[in-house]
Amino acid sequence: NLTPYTTYEITVAAGNQNGFGEEIITSFFTSENAPSGPPLNIRSTSRSTSSFSLTWDPPEKEKQNGVIISYTACVSHSENGSCFRTYITSERKWLVSNLNVSTKYYVRVRASNKAGSSIYSGSEGFFTNGRAAKKATDVTSSTLTFSFEIPSKTFLYFYVVALNLKDGKEPASSDSYQNSELVTYSEARKSTNPKPYIAAVVTSSTDINNMFILGDGKNTSDPTSRRRRSTTSDYYNGPLEPGTSYSVFQRIFTNEKNEYFSTNWTPASKTNEYTGGPRVLTNMSSGDIKAKEGDLVNLLCSAQGEPPITFSWEKDQKPLDSIVEIEIEKPHRSSFLVVTVKDQTSFGQYICHIRDRFQSTTHTISIQKDT
Repeated sequence: NLTPYTTYEITVAAGNQNGFGEEIITSFFTSENAPSGPPLNIRSTSRSTSSFSLTWDPPEKEKQNGVIISYTACVSHSENGSCFRTYITSERKWLVSNLNVSTKYYVRVRASNKAGSSIYSGSEGFFTNGRAAKKATDVTSSTLTFSFEIPSKTFLYFYVVALNLKDGKEPASSDSYQNSELVTYSEARKSTNPKPYIAAVVTSSTDINNMFILGDGKNTSDPTSRRRRSTTSDYYNGPLEPGTSYSVFQRIFTNEKNEYFSTNWTPASKTNEYTGGPRVLTNMSSGDIKAKEGDLVNLLCSAQGEPPITFSWEKDQKPLDSIVEIEIEKPHRSSFLVVTVKDQTSFGQYICHIRDRFQSTTHTISIQKDT
């Protein structure tokens, strides 16, 4: 029961009733046996739509039973399926090419020394990347519209991941980012270095539209947080910076085990430069109004601009409470101010302050005494 490929030392000394004589020391080296354990920790170092690069660790030291001289890697279409491609190498890496897009393959590896080969390792599954969407088809100063390829294979949901390319550098491969490295819109804006952020989550159960607007200001919830009984919206698809380049990719989750694959990054798309500030919609907003004491007057202030658009009202340098109405699916917002004309102090100028993402303006409405 000696260990293969190991040096042993034997010490021999003759002895009688008076003691032992001089020791003789000799050693011998056991021969190699086939490795008794497989290679470990098969992993992908990079992926594309038609290939992935693999690496692995050697068998445990005590199970190598000699000098590992080669590895045989096998790729198959199923976990225990037959190999449709094998590769023998003295290195612990393999670039598997000429594969199908968005497809899962299984890889197992065995190690060999002069005495034989180990058993194969367990199969590990790896996806090739999906195809990237093309450059943005519609551009504003705060949004980019992409036409996505909806996964043809079964999936649970996918992330839309965006990156601000403010430094002009090409992003790292989409598959190189771990899920823990994907941040929220707010975290990305606070970071001094560009970080990929999750702009939206699209589930397979929703009515999927392949047109996606990056920067539309909507919120979506992570399906995994719903399983944790969370009711919050986890991801905000916030407005983009004007005159700035962005790239996006999709991360598609295929099952409850959180197995996923990613598309490649889209080509860089740049938002328009921002010109002007919020614009008062005079055809919708209230003009000067005549009223009598006791009247109830509704003042309306409507504007377009780069979201978010906010309103505030004042009279005689004192703030007033108002109601903001969000115009769904329309490029403007409105604010209502309800004024009860109580006495002489109710007449005069009411100033609506409008601020969009970058600039501000005002709209003034006078309530005049009706004589």
